[in-house]
Parts: sequence; C-alpha cells; structure tokens
Amino acid sequence: MKKIISIAFFVAFFVSASKSVSSADVLDTIASAIRSGNSGALSQYFDSSLDVTILDKESVYSKAQAQMVVRDFLMKYPAKSFNLIHRGTSPEGSQYGIGTLISSGGSFRVYFLVRNKSGVSLIKELRFEKQ
Repeated sequence: MKKIISIAFFVAFFVSASKSVSSADVLDTIASAIRSGNSGALSQYFDSSLDVTILDKESVYSKAQAQMVVRDFLMKYPAKSFNLIHRGTSPEGSQYGIGTLISSGGSFRVYFLVRNKSGVSLIKELRFEKQ
C-alpha cells in the first residue's frame, strides 16, 4: 500500500512540476518574441480576439488585426532590450507577465495576460504603455 501511495504522489508531483515548467516556457517564449520584435512569433499566441492597448489607444482586435497593430508598433519602436520583471499565475490558472521594453523611441511597460483555452495558452490582453 505504501508503494502505491508513493508512486501516486510521485506521478502527481511530476505532472504538477511539468505543467509549471511549460507555463514558464510560454511566458519566456512570449518575452523572447517581444525582445526580438518578432510580431509573427508573438501572434502565434494571440487568442481569436484580444484586448490591445498601445500608448493611449485601447481596443478589442481580431487576431489578424492585432498582429498588424503590434507589428506596426514594434517596427516604429524597435526593441533594444526587453526584460520580463514580474510573472504570476491567478488562482483560475491565468498567467501574466510584466516587463520593460527599451527602444530607440523610449521605454515602455509591457503587460500580457495569458489564458488557457482548450489546453492551449493564448494571449487575451496585451499592453504597451509609455513609461
């Protein structure tokens, strides 16, 4: 009986640990796409519609529209660096990342909210705000 409980504990621990690693990987992958200014790689994580705030303009866009808006922003303000300074997970399982984007045009606070939809992590909200 002890062996069965130990094995069940190990399996539960391993599955839990592997989920948190993959969750961290999603945030790191998104951060890497922002860092490199790769709107195509970033948009792979866009939900079918998402809230996008760029400077003072906020709107809900389709995935295709958001990709164009974000691409234009990243072309106008090419990244010199991006540091993910805070990450977290809500009790409901949503994840978020907050970072600082340094570009030739200034410094921006970047926030993104990632939700799990049918087993896939997708960006539901993305903000680029002038610091």
